[in-house]
Amino acid sequence: MRILRWFCMAAVLAIAVSGCIKVEQKLTLEKDGSGTLHIRYGMSEQAIAQIEAMEQMSQAMGEQDGLGMDDDTPFNFDFDEQQVQEDFAAQNLEGLDLRSVKSETLDGWRYMDLEISFKSLSALSKTDYFEDNELRLTKDAEGQYVLTQYSGDEDIVPDGDPAEQQQMMQQMAAMFAGMRLANHIIVPTDIIETNATELDGNQASWVFDVEDDPMVLTKLENLRMRVVFSSEGISIPEF
Repeated sequence: MRILRWFCMAAVLAIAVSGCIKVEQKLTLEKDGSGTLHIRYGMSEQAIAQIEAMEQMSQAMGEQDGLGMDDDTPFNFDFDEQQVQEDFAAQNLEGLDLRSVKSETLDGWRYMDLEISFKSLSALSKTDYFEDNELRLTKDAEGQYVLTQYSGDEDIVPDGDPAEQQQMMQQMAAMFAGMRLANHIIVPTDIIETNATELDGNQASWVFDVEDDPMVLTKLENLRMRVVFSSEGISIPEF
């Protein structure tokens, strides 16, 4: 389960299973550099049934899971609480603790909630949760903290003429109906600058709702999330 990369992979999978995917994460950073990471992902029962059917067909043809839903891929929606706990324990992640895991089904959707505590952002960045991503905390010329998350996925959107890409995405908008991707970052001091789509106090949010914007794939490609926040009264190690 890798964090920012989920957004990109969810978009790709949405094409195969008619949208119906929701991913939301909230990273809360405390003044000492520790914090919590809350992840909630959901998929419609209909989409799950489609995936299971595709997997069975692939296995019958003697092929490995064509959707990339096996354990060695960066995208793995697991709704079994015990399996998630076992997978987390098997990773033996230093500086991280799985506080809670809860699975539920609501209105035809299956959801999984995870809450993870971390001792430092540096510890979090070195785990599989941020593999293939870049998480950095530095200071700018004014001495303010700059937190960035960057995903360098280059093959999310097919190459071609931008106008043709836009037309294709608009035509496929109905297939993405129900897909929503959201990332929230809460910092311990005032936010000075951010490229977030939404800002509420010390919380910066990047929210992508395909029903509102069918061009979400192009925005997710090489997405760099950035928050500049005050260093006054806090001291967090850079990395």
